[in-house]
Amino acid sequence: MKKVFITLLFVAVSAFAANPDDLIDKKFIDVYGKDEKGKIVKLSDVAGKGKPVVVVYWAIGDVDTYKVLPEINKIGKKYKDKIILIAPLLSVSDDKEVKEAKKLLHFEFPVWLAGSDSIKAYSIEKVDVPCIVFIDKNGMIKNIMVTARDLKKIEENIKNLIK
Repeated sequence: MKKVFITLLFVAVSAFAANPDDLIDKKFIDVYGKDEKGKIVKLSDVAGKGKPVVVVYWAIGDVDTYKVLPEINKIGKKYKDKIILIAPLLSVSDDKEVKEAKKLLHFEFPVWLAGSDSIKAYSIEKVDVPCIVFIDKNGMIKNIMVTARDLKKIEENIKNLIK
């Protein structure tokens, strides 16, 4: 009986988890975090305000993230006047660790310490990072890339946002 209950509970919870594909062309889900100064910030502070937003979820210690973030930083610099780029960190970390990671990875865009609501809202699992959410100027999700490693596709998605 206990196994049946656990199975049913798992099925019920899974049914309510967002599938990234189901979020395309829908309004972004507002999530919160702390910026590098410790201020509480929300995605709605920047998304849907007339400028596209690229949200790069990442984790400290993830090999793929460490390979891709410096390159995303270069792409972000290229389009810095046309997009807002933020990097919510899904790892439990402190300010010192964030500063060290940014220095090691050579990236400059803002890091947020993400809340668990980001993981739930966008159904992010540890194996999904880096996970990138592309939000147009009106606040609509245009694409979500999980385990985003293809830099050409990342830049192509950014170009599509600024058309």
